[in-house]
Amino acid sequence: MGHVRRLAVVAALFVVVSTTARCSNVAGNTGAGADAGRCGMSAAGDDDGEVGDDDDSGSPCAPPDSDGINGGCYVLDLTVDDTTFSPIILKTQNLGQVTLTLTNAGTTPHDFAVGCIPLSFPGCPSQTCFPSGARIAPVEPGATATTTFVVPNPEGIYAFRSDVSGDSALESDGGKRGLWGQFVVQ
Repeated sequence: MGHVRRLAVVAALFVVVSTTARCSNVAGNTGAGADAGRCGMSAAGDDDGEVGDDDDSGSPCAPPDSDGINGGCYVLDLTVDDTTFSPIILKTQNLGQVTLTLTNAGTTPHDFAVGCIPLSFPGCPSQTCFPSGARIAPVEPGATATTTFVVPNPEGIYAFRSDVSGDSALESDGGKRGLWGQFVVQ
């Protein structure tokens, strides 16, 4: 009986949480700021004209959604130091609204930039990219910066990195060093 009662409480909490108009930390990342504010606010920098903008949900250039889930609100806390990002993998649904905070725990400035992935649909752009508003300019040691953006529609694994001089992967070591991670769009 106790198990059924707990399930009822969890279900009731889910209804309360899911009917509010506020973003919640659905991505499972922890840290301060698990509530990013209203989910309906416009995403900064969604102006690059690439496939994957928030108005591409029915685009013939975007492959079908593999899990049937689009959107949502995500609060992501990302830390960078002089050797790595933490966490190294970020996950969201396509067309989700993200509020990302980058904290620099290193001794030199680091930034955040997300790469593109190729597309192969006739008559469509050859790649899809995150909006320009997803980029965070170099952050000084001990400082933080926050951006809000809408994730592209095409699912895939987008590489992110700090592309400040000296941070990117080095070809001479086979790309083993460098500040990088993966942004998984489901």
